[in-house]
Amino acid sequence: MAIIEIILMALSLSVDTLVVSMCGSVTLGKINFGNTAKVALSFALMQTALLSAGWLFGNSIVRYIESIAGVVGFLLLLYIGVNMIRGALKKGGEESVNLSGLKQLVPASVATSIDAAAVGMSLAMAAIDTVSIVISIISVFVVTAAAAVTGVVGGCAIGHKFGKPAQITGGAVLIAIGLKILIG
Repeated sequence: MAIIEIILMALSLSVDTLVVSMCGSVTLGKINFGNTAKVALSFALMQTALLSAGWLFGNSIVRYIESIAGVVGFLLLLYIGVNMIRGALKKGGEESVNLSGLKQLVPASVATSIDAAAVGMSLAMAAIDTVSIVISIISVFVVTAAAAVTGVVGGCAIGHKFGKPAQITGGAVLIAIGLKILIG
């Protein structure tokens, strides 16, 4: 997997984190290093944990579905990409999310990271080597943490302005990566 594809994948996966962090920043009260670090670590750790779990699970089943693994990987990324685009185009906008405590932060982190598990599975279906998955995990961690920090510092107003275009672009990138997996 080329480094540009890894970076684009990391950016695509971090879009939800960016938007939720922006909209949830109002619930944090005073924006300080501790609050920002807590949000960034929660989102980044969950994103990389689910990406890793998806890849490990995908590797355990790929030998059973090897003949259709590329199609399965493509369909997973197509589904995620279409849902990202559909969510961005849905009327109603983003609701505020409470990020003030771990009871609220962990579920928000899980909700924004579910797609990472499916992406991890699709990477296993595409027979991504161990070095590429390690680079992917590190990239996803760094980009997700940066997205959370940007979101917290940027606030909700920026999220409403750039959230939808970012989600649409992220969805399109995941679909493109899926097409590349399908084509070979």
